Amino acid sequence: MDPEQRKLAKLGADTVIQVLARAPEVLQASGALGAYLLGRGKLHPRIRELAILRVALRCDAPYEWANHAPAALGGGATEEEIAALSAPDASWPPEDDAVLRAVDELCANVFVSDETWAALAATRDHAEIIEILFLVGYYRMMAGFLNSAGVPVKPGQPALGEVPVPVAAPDRQSRPASGETGPDGSWKVTFIHPAGSKDLLLDLVTHGTKVSGSIFDTQLKITVPIVSGTVEGQKVAFTALVSDPVRFEVSVHGTVDGDAFSGSVTVSGGGTFPLTGVREASTSN
Repeated sequence: MDPEQRKLAKLGADTVIQVLARAPEVLQASGALGAYLLGRGKLHPRIRELAILRVALRCDAPYEWANHAPAALGGGATEEEIAALSAPDASWPPEDDAVLRAVDELCANVFVSDETWAALAATRDHAEIIEILFLVGYYRMMAGFLNSAGVPVKPGQPALGEVPVPVAAPDRQSRPASGETGPDGSWKVTFIHPAGSKDLLLDLVTHGTKVSGSIFDTQLKITVPIVSGTVEGQKVAFTALVSDPVRFEVSVHGTVDGDAFSGSVTVSGGGTFPLTGVREASTSN
């Protein structure tokens, strides 16, 4: 892999990137559509990921399931809903049922019936329906590629049809209190994702009711500037724009309690996840 491909692989699905690096033009072209469907599409992350998991089941695609089952949890699906995807008699709300029926019909007949189209149109506009068709088509294509190329499921990932185990927040080691109370300063935080946690370094600077600073991704080795933010007492909220290796927005809402930081981070198109951290000790302490 070249440097850009290595950076992209660190966002996830690294084994797929390793294989597709043999056909870089295909990687670039297919990756553009995949990035749109996952990060900038109209579908809510929960139903998008449930639809992808249903494709994985219908196409017998274990790698697709292994990577998207944790993403479904992160997007708001429950463990019970993920398990119900494999149950023929499972009951779904009409809006969800229409999408899952569309998946089943496309995988079986390459055609959405008039009845299912009407059910989709009862709650979705034409743009969303077309996106559903492309989402199913894209992941059917990926299932054929993954299965044919023999891309393996990594140890510890959920098997086809298996519900993933949510990732627990790591224990924080105690240390002497710094005496600081506000959000200003450097923080070691962990973004807790069902597919695996990510360590970040957060630098915050307040100016009255405004907050600025940056987020450093210790895995990708990139610094993302905070583009807007507010502070009210011990509560902070800010937005950062990631542009490399792909473009997406992250929004953080957190509360500072002495040397502890807790809250959530919302990834555009990806869901909302817990965030926890501690104040980094200054060199003078």
